[in-house]
Amino acid sequence: MSERPSAGAARAGAAPRPGEVVVALDPGGARTGVAVGRVGSRMAFGRGTLAGEDEERALDALRELLRQEGAARVVLGLPLRTDGADSAQTARVRRFATRLAELGLPVELVDERFTSQAARRELRGSGLPLAKRRQKGRVDEASAVLILETWLTRHALEPPETDPDALEQR
Repeated sequence: MSERPSAGAARAGAAPRPGEVVVALDPGGARTGVAVGRVGSRMAFGRGTLAGEDEERALDALRELLRQEGAARVVLGLPLRTDGADSAQTARVRRFATRLAELGLPVELVDERFTSQAARRELRGSGLPLAKRRQKGRVDEASAVLILETWLTRHALEPPETDPDALEQR
């Protein structure tokens, strides 16, 4: 499930283009997991975590990360309740999405229910030593990877939009 922030929150953006760099975030109270991938690929790569307690510091760090990665858009995990309803955390993430959109990139909200559990399962089966699997932020980063891989797969399956007028001009 993919959603856009409330009206006016995200800059109107064109459909994703092959090769575009996408940064995914799994926001949490203490940390935000980060992953990066490219449209056209179905693989995402973890980029660690950012401190999440101070929104201003997080936005400053994100601004720099987005610049370094050459990001064209941001995918933000939306923590809905299991029944699909919003929670206090959902409202916080929606506000954060609005602030992120002010950085000038399209922002998409993606249902991230159960990604933490899936990330824990993947980490258990990864072969990483227990001490590394238990490092703070490891699950947050793995969750961001899953969020982005889901988004990339969904966009890889969608046929490209065609503009009949542009086709006539060729």
